[in-house]
Amino acid sequence: MRLRLTVLSVVLLLGVVGGGCSERPPTSPTLPSAPPSPSKTPAPHPTDRQVAIRDQHLLNIKLTTHEGRAVRFYDDLVKGKVVAINFMFTTCGNSCPLSTVHLAEAQKLLGERAGRDVTFLSITLDPEHDTPRVLQAYAKAYGVGPGWYFLTGNKDDIERLRRKLGVYDLDPIVDADRNQHSGIVVLGNEPRRRWKAVSTLSKPVRIRQAIERTILPPNKWPRGAAVVNEAPYEVRDVVEPVDLSALPPRD
Repeated sequence: MRLRLTVLSVVLLLGVVGGGCSERPPTSPTLPSAPPSPSKTPAPHPTDRQVAIRDQHLLNIKLTTHEGRAVRFYDDLVKGKVVAINFMFTTCGNSCPLSTVHLAEAQKLLGERAGRDVTFLSITLDPEHDTPRVLQAYAKAYGVGPGWYFLTGNKDDIERLRRKLGVYDLDPIVDADRNQHSGIVVLGNEPRRRWKAVSTLSKPVRIRQAIERTILPPNKWPRGAAVVNEAPYEVRDVVEPVDLSALPPRD
């Protein structure tokens, strides 16, 4: 599982969201010779950017949940919701287990918001092996709560979705190696058109904070020292003895 270069690829998704598109309709200058007539052109639809993000990045592919329910990615899982999306597979021996542990802990830290205000979506990169039954056992082993779906489907569809979400490495050789897949979770507030990403290897409290900022409007974000002090960054001064006798002599 890798973070290198992946942040750059996620920009493909975040760039659509961060574009300088004003939500206010353009206004025409008032002519001095006569009062402006009422405009007959309707104001831009408030979900124009929402539609653009959906069409370019949120493929409505068919998936199956770990409970065996057939769903559509956009229509059933993303539309009108706040989501946390990551890619994984059950036989991953690198960082997947730790990532799932961190996400499970973040879900617990969210309390009543988990399942109500945010939905977790974990999509397998190995759909041939990860059947709904296998995914259900995996979810049970990690003690995931309500509002978290492990998903399988057609391999080609999942690959297209992964790339549309920007979760890929810019090095095609690295990207083709499933064992080096990206260790990030994509956070999205679909109706508010806000998208971001955070490492799944971050402290669970940091993941929870990022999710809360995805749920809440910016003017209600927790700020200041309280946010930092909730999970202080560790500073370690470690001095290890070094044997210099093995170094070759210099002239």
